[in-house]
Amino acid sequence: MPELPDVESFKRYLDATSLHQRITGVDVRSAYVLKGVSARELARRLKGHRFESSRRHGKHLFVRADRDLWLRLHFGMTGSLLCFKHEEDAPRHTRVLFVFANTYCLAFEDQRKFGEVSLVEDVDEYLRKRGLGPDALDISLSQFSELLRTHRGAVKTILLNQKLIAGIGNIYADEILFRARVHPATQISGLKEKAVTKLFRATRYVLERAITAKADVDRMPKSWLLPHRGKGGKCPRCGRELKSATIGGRTAWFCAHCQRHAGT
Repeated sequence: MPELPDVESFKRYLDATSLHQRITGVDVRSAYVLKGVSARELARRLKGHRFESSRRHGKHLFVRADRDLWLRLHFGMTGSLLCFKHEEDAPRHTRVLFVFANTYCLAFEDQRKFGEVSLVEDVDEYLRKRGLGPDALDISLSQFSELLRTHRGAVKTILLNQKLIAGIGNIYADEILFRARVHPATQISGLKEKAVTKLFRATRYVLERAITAKADVDRMPKSWLLPHRGKGGKCPRCGRELKSATIGGRTAWFCAHCQRHAGT
């Protein structure tokens, strides 16, 4: 499932390939991904405009088409973007195709169709209405500490709660906790100040490093949990077999030896 590093990579890709090109056509090939807008309205409101800039918040990508109109993209489980030269070269799972005057196209592709495409007029208002928390890369240490101090539950559940911190998903939550040496089931109340600071720094480091790697597992350090995550995987630190547990309804992978229940 695309998480913050993936969506930031999509943002940079869109910025490099699709800005400032006049939109001549919008081909909705699966209206299922449209939310709150019809295929006709989407085409009517975007044709003749240009994508001028983009903004990411958590797992959402917003693309400005004019002063009061933004295209919102959420990538669900399998969504991505692809720019190419000829419309007939559209990938198989294209759900919405944006055609530009220079004959290049931008495809929103999504095999499982859990992604979302919509239009919004005010991004900040949309974020408020959805109750999304601050972006995981915009939050300060003091905000992070206050957030943890005023909530209860397992630390992994807190990291995954988009209404508290936007952008972190299952995979990177595991990576952050592995780097901070914190067991995913550790209760927030069991974290001391030093452990909270370590967790905050791990969050920033992991997300920023993953963005640098373009969210490509093959480009990530072998010392990370991610390349070894899964059944039969070994801890890259101590070599012991990784464990899994269901926490807050999600599967967590961790090293029981390297990650302790209480931060110190």
